[in-house]
Amino acid sequence: MSPFATRLAMSVGGAALVTAACVVEALTYRQTSLGAVLLPMAVLIAGAAAAPFVPAVGVVAAAVSFPFQVFLVPDSPGIGGTALITMMVLIAYGGLRLRPRWSALGAALAALSAAASIVVDGESLFEFVFFAATMGGAWSLGWLLRRERRRGAELRELAAALAAERERSGRLAVVEERARISRELHDAVAHTVSVMTLQVGVLRRRLQETPEGEVLRSVEELGRRSVDELRRVVGALREEADAGDRDPAPSLARLDALVAELDRVGLAVTVRHEGEPATLTPAMDTSAYRIVAEALTNVLRHAGTAEAEVVLTHRRESLALAVLDRGSGPTAASSDDVHGGHGLLHMRERAALFGGTLHAGPRDGGGYRVEAVFPLAVIAVVPA
Repeated sequence: MSPFATRLAMSVGGAALVTAACVVEALTYRQTSLGAVLLPMAVLIAGAAAAPFVPAVGVVAAAVSFPFQVFLVPDSPGIGGTALITMMVLIAYGGLRLRPRWSALGAALAALSAAASIVVDGESLFEFVFFAATMGGAWSLGWLLRRERRRGAELRELAAALAAERERSGRLAVVEERARISRELHDAVAHTVSVMTLQVGVLRRRLQETPEGEVLRSVEELGRRSVDELRRVVGALREEADAGDRDPAPSLARLDALVAELDRVGLAVTVRHEGEPATLTPAMDTSAYRIVAEALTNVLRHAGTAEAEVVLTHRRESLALAVLDRGSGPTAASSDDVHGGHGLLHMRERAALFGGTLHAGPRDGGGYRVEAVFPLAVIAVVPA
């Protein structure tokens, strides 16, 4: 409910409840006219109706209700429980909604006016103690509720501030870690590869117009491309590179370029497609390309053969890619064990990232097979 609707419901419900209680109380005084009982309560009924919108009106109604009853309606039967309870509720509500100094002043005036009116009408001075206790207790209850509400609001603000600070600290930690990783990549890997590429370039210029020089040209080109890719990674980590200035991300659509590169260094690769190619997410497309590139690199380095085949099987629910060779060299798994590499592990992780699988092992009749399957219906998630 909106604040206005809530206050309207409180106003109507409070006025109706006080009126009903007054009628019940009036029926108990059969020797007194109904008007003599209900008329003095008109002030409190009006105060109960107005208090949800203007709390000060309820406090004023509580302060004038007993003088009105005693001096303006002398035929009234006297103090009633409904009047006393309504006064206490109005004073407590004033303590909740009004500033403490004003609500305390209203409570004191209500206690003094009620007690003074009744004492003038013939009651004992004990009425001052009675009304001081009842009105003071009602005001204390409202003030305590006001304090707890204020503390609750402060705690909510503090919790929100702490949550924002945690989020800011988390972002700063991520930024710092990205900067550290980018520095490591730039200072260690990129610098080393750059030096290697320059050295290859020097040697290639000395061996121009020779088969070895052509091979070195391909190696130099691959080195420069690796440096560019490392720089793109560093730029992405630092969030400084402009996406429009970057080369296209690795993709299965660029397998022809990879095949041409490998052909220049002595590995003939045949690519065969089965089925209708489906559109892959950029991340899955990049991972599939990386698996093919890593598997072909292993063939070039370890298989002892000059030929390899890549088979891409496109289905509605999955993409299967296989890299096949008939070499006699060590397998990718054993090469990882011997040379301390992680190529096969990384290929498995790339497939698992999208809920896929990767199998690698010897083929019947000789050679080696690396096969990965990507389910197309699975959304990529990073494992926890």
